[in-house]
Amino acid sequence: MRISTNQIQLSMLDNLQHGFGEYARLDRQISTQKRILQPSDDPVGSVQLLGLQKEQVAMAQYQKNIANAKSQLSQGEIQLETMTNMLMRLRELTQTAATGSLSDADRKAVASEVAIIKDGLLDLANARNESGSSLFTGSKVDQTALVKQASGDYSYQGDNLVREVSIANGVTVGLNQTADQLFLKPDDFFKRLDSMVTAINDAAPDAVDQARAMLGRSQMLQDSISQAVSTIGARINLLDQIDESHAEKGVYSKEVSNQIESLDYAEAATRQAHVLMALQVQQQAFAKVNGLSLFNYMP
Repeated sequence: MRISTNQIQLSMLDNLQHGFGEYARLDRQISTQKRILQPSDDPVGSVQLLGLQKEQVAMAQYQKNIANAKSQLSQGEIQLETMTNMLMRLRELTQTAATGSLSDADRKAVASEVAIIKDGLLDLANARNESGSSLFTGSKVDQTALVKQASGDYSYQGDNLVREVSIANGVTVGLNQTADQLFLKPDDFFKRLDSMVTAINDAAPDAVDQARAMLGRSQMLQDSISQAVSTIGARINLLDQIDESHAEKGVYSKEVSNQIESLDYAEAATRQAHVLMALQVQQQAFAKVNGLSLFNYMP
């Protein structure tokens, strides 16, 4: 079969274009220090990289969730620990009132301080974080947790939903306690406290009995808060452990990614030099073939 000059030129031009493309690809690899620039460079490696990148994105999101969860849990823990300190003082005052041997001045002083503590506890139950979200209202973070009604009862404005956040594949952690569980069950703590303050202040006949009953109720509340603080501490420990695990996995995942896509610079530079040499030879050959003409051989 006869091969025309035009076919030879087309073939040589195609080789030149392929060579220029290979040179440009190697140049991009060297400039980026990456071996895989597109899936066709290494189909198997590209699939592995995609999986590792998805894993890294997921772990980064988990770590953000953990940081946010630790912040929210810590805010709740601070409020609860402050409640514990106030309850300790409340119990001291209640114990004093339960003796029934106070002077009028002492009795009113006790009633006054208990009322201040009650307001402080209510403020803590209605605490919000820096973004304005209530800490103890379940998912209804825009609501005030406990509100006093005209009847003297305190009503809960939130719900019983425990907000959860994903911190690992298939692992979630709860972020909140609810004020109704702490203060309204088994009975209305603040209403009883209001009643006791009034009874002590007015020297009511049942003031001592109410104070003694409040000792039991306040101990129950303190135990519940202590349990809540312990739960938060356990959750924060879990978050720390999982966060450390994510960090270690992230480092390993990035090392594997680098091994898959990193470029052997010396090998790439040598190959680029060979491609350039081949291009130069092909260009010279193309120029000679392209310049052939019968007129060059006519006398």
